[in-house]
Amino acid sequence: MSGHWWDALVLGATLGLTAGVSPGPLLFWTITSALRSGARAGIVVACAPLVSDIVVVATTVFLLGQLPADVLALVGVVGGVFMVWLGVRTWLDARTASLRTDADRPGPLGRTLRTAVLINLVSPHPWVAWATALGPLTIATWRTDHVGGGALVAAFYAMLVGAKIVVALLVARGRHRLTDHGYRITLRVSGVLLLAAGAVLATQFALAA
Repeated sequence: MSGHWWDALVLGATLGLTAGVSPGPLLFWTITSALRSGARAGIVVACAPLVSDIVVVATTVFLLGQLPADVLALVGVVGGVFMVWLGVRTWLDARTASLRTDADRPGPLGRTLRTAVLINLVSPHPWVAWATALGPLTIATWRTDHVGGGALVAAFYAMLVGAKIVVALLVARGRHRLTDHGYRITLRVSGVLLLAAGAVLATQFALAA
């Protein structure tokens, strides 16, 4: 890759912003967490890639996208099943959910982060992105310009996480305008989105296995 380091910076930021706002398991869980437990929980979920992607990046860059297709398909199926479970749980919890009690008991942030990290690890999206595009692009940029390679990765994650944080803040602010009835309906919708995303994910990768 040729050009100045700021070209890599702009490219990384563009890719990160696109990934940050694209529908997917982690974005849906960011929305659900912010809705149920407020801005702090949503922000914690949004920051999960900073933890989980250490494994993703190290593995995919090392293997250079040589993971067998059936292994990737298995990861996708497991991720889909996990998302379905989260969707069902969210739907069931919505039956008795209350804005007042949920605000009083936001839940341990450590558990919220662990769940988000697990979601990202079992989702094939970051694995595919790094194995097919980001990995080779980062390596090519690094070989010609170390500063550019670092700028690309830093900008990508800054925008990826930043976009999800903005979504979490918007959802958390909006939740205070809901009644308990509206809150429960919104939670059910969130649960359905999680369930649908998981079902589609699991089906697609099961067929590809």
